[in-house]
Amino acid sequence: MKVNKIYKLITPFIIGGLILTSLYSCEDKLNEPFEDEAFTSDVDYSIGDNMILPVLGAYYGLYTRSWEEPITLGIRGDDVNAAGDQVPMHEQDEFKYMASHWNPNSVWQLHYNDIINVFTAMEEIEKYRPAAEKDALADQYIAECKVIRGYLYLTIARTFGGCIIIDELSNIQTTPVSSLDEVMQYIVDEMDEAIPYLPEIHPNKRSDIKGGMTAYTAYAIQALAYQEMKDYQGVANATSQIINSGEFELADDYYHLFKTAGKLNDENILEFQYSDFNQGEGDRFSFLFAPFGIGGWTPVVTGASAGWGFYEPTLKYISFMLDRGETVRLETSVVFTPDGISELQTEYGALPEWISNTNREGDIFNNNARLNFGSGKHIQPSTELIDGRTAQGSNKNFIVIRYAEMLLMYAEALTRGANSSISLTADAAVNLVRDRAGLTDLSGVTTDDVLDEKFAELAMEWGIRYYDMIRTEKVDELTHEGKTFSMDKAYLPFPADQVAELPQLGNGI
Repeated sequence: MKVNKIYKLITPFIIGGLILTSLYSCEDKLNEPFEDEAFTSDVDYSIGDNMILPVLGAYYGLYTRSWEEPITLGIRGDDVNAAGDQVPMHEQDEFKYMASHWNPNSVWQLHYNDIINVFTAMEEIEKYRPAAEKDALADQYIAECKVIRGYLYLTIARTFGGCIIIDELSNIQTTPVSSLDEVMQYIVDEMDEAIPYLPEIHPNKRSDIKGGMTAYTAYAIQALAYQEMKDYQGVANATSQIINSGEFELADDYYHLFKTAGKLNDENILEFQYSDFNQGEGDRFSFLFAPFGIGGWTPVVTGASAGWGFYEPTLKYISFMLDRGETVRLETSVVFTPDGISELQTEYGALPEWISNTNREGDIFNNNARLNFGSGKHIQPSTELIDGRTAQGSNKNFIVIRYAEMLLMYAEALTRGANSSISLTADAAVNLVRDRAGLTDLSGVTTDDVLDEKFAELAMEWGIRYYDMIRTEKVDELTHEGKTFSMDKAYLPFPADQVAELPQLGNGI
């Protein structure tokens, strides 16, 4: 059967205020996702080999995140300050929410855009299934789409405290809002459905879609959902599958894990992939890392673009790390300016001699009116730019879920009474992470020990610290540096623009 359709780079249509973007692209390669994109006005479902195209379209939607998303998710934690010129972000950082703020609306809208895109991809896969005559592969692609959708639901529900779970596109207007626990249970069930059809390998071992979803990506998303429900036995069960697989290990070099050398590392369970296609000019597929950078730097590579200065590690986090004697994790996570060093000396006292406003590669970070510290995990050294490229973070991937997080989630679950089917103890799991950081081992670890370790290890990454503090209701931790938190501020309000289109949102959860 041959059906004529026009697939453009962006083809939006609106259903109940939610926007769909359809895009199909060719098979991606290691470190070169979506190279040689092909678009056609004719979709021939009799060509079974093209069944991969819809699932690649779903991946493209997942990878094309907007710059405000990770910043919006991260700024309310006690590890990050909002910086820059966006008033709504500063207000959210101070737990002052308005339904009219533009950036939460963008997060909501773009997530549902991608969720609907996944629905379309699954429908397209089914149309190819008869010609492909590869039912197992079709089932795998459908399962991959479910994992992508599960991640999107996880993020939006943790941000707003719940959301609308779409079963059919035709009933969006009448589907009630699901609570956080209901969404998390849906994700758990979806991952249970998907896991049997997914390859049991590290994502970097996939030959068809390098870095794509595997059973262990699904287990990681399931573990995160269980954690939100405070089902710690579920967390232990899911993370045990990842740990016991033998497919993952911590990177030897924490610093370079967050640089281009860390692409598709054995530690990474989910990462958004970008590429300059190994060329200094022409097409590139990238994330806009400029908001994380510091304006006014003096890079080694002349012409390397400065950043906007929107995302600043807190003094609280830096002091916490100094008190622990942290070196490599602090150096990796925080970029210092001269004013930042002076502020830290005033607030903290004498500093280790290694703290400098110059990174290992020789880039110099000058004073900036917007912030005193930068998020080193998001700032790419200028020396890593391909000759001819100047954009901040060009060719850098964005790590989303790491094995280190799974180890620490597993350890926390055990400290809360969960049982494990594997031999790894909570102490051993925590000490694997600490050993890499050059810290001494702990014994008899407590839940608070694990939460502290997560603070040190995962700061500035996708709001992980904030979600932990909400889950454990640590109001005092989030009340810091002049900001006052209360549990009624745990979730952002549903955006006004979405409430206008979807009246059920106005009824709350």
